[in-house]
Amino acid sequence: MNAKEYQLMREQFLKETLELSDRKRIEYTEGHHNDNVLWNFESIAESLNLSPMQVLGVYLQKHTSSVFNYLKDGKEYAEPIEGRMSDIINYLLLMVCMLRTYEKKGGSDE
Repeated sequence: MNAKEYQLMREQFLKETLELSDRKRIEYTEGHHNDNVLWNFESIAESLNLSPMQVLGVYLQKHTSSVFNYLKDGKEYAEPIEGRMSDIINYLLLMVCMLRTYEKKGGSDE
């Protein structure tokens, strides 16, 4: 793949990844998608007595485990590997959101 092909592939993949984030946010935030993009993590954290960052870590670990399994055996199971990679990127973006949001509130993510 040459540099131009890579640039086009990267732009398309990131566009699709961000579109996926927007679609999932509507579902996972149960109607709070415009008010609080972290609602899902905060709600689950409260019910399980965890921090939102810990909840995000569990979700992220699920997808990284799938990627590592793919690297071992080259097999895709319930979801295409590129979908897992998109989810990882989106969780990392949400982690940046958490860092910036909770930093403004005094550093606590609880």
